[in-house]
Amino acid sequence: MTIESNALLVKEWQALHNSHECYEQYALIIKLFSVAVTVFSLALYQGNIIIILILVVLWLQEGIWKTYQARTSNRIELIEQALTKNNVVAFQFYRQWSENRPSSVGLIMEYLKNALKPTVIYPYIPLIFITLIAQQYS
Repeated sequence: MTIESNALLVKEWQALHNSHECYEQYALIIKLFSVAVTVFSLALYQGNIIIILILVVLWLQEGIWKTYQARTSNRIELIEQALTKNNVVAFQFYRQWSENRPSSVGLIMEYLKNALKPTVIYPYIPLIFITLIAQQYS
């Protein structure tokens, strides 16, 4: 692999890394929004089932967001391997994704798998429990 090719891989790695970090920041925003929605909804005595449904939607949305982030991670790892093994061409992120895209069912399973990761489950399960407990005291 040439020096120019390595430089392209480094540029791609930097761009993907920045994107990966943005995904993480937006996932945190989704979590914080979920906490705010729960607090305001409980304060306004909204129906608990509505709060729980909104939390489930936000939880699954974060699962989808984390799936996008995981795809970026996969390419970053491939680039890191390439920089040591010299066998990957730069700027192939979208082509690689298209070639490896699962079926619709596979894609849904990938979203659910990411939604069930402990770092994604939190704060949704605790917020759902808080909402259910609040119902007992309403």
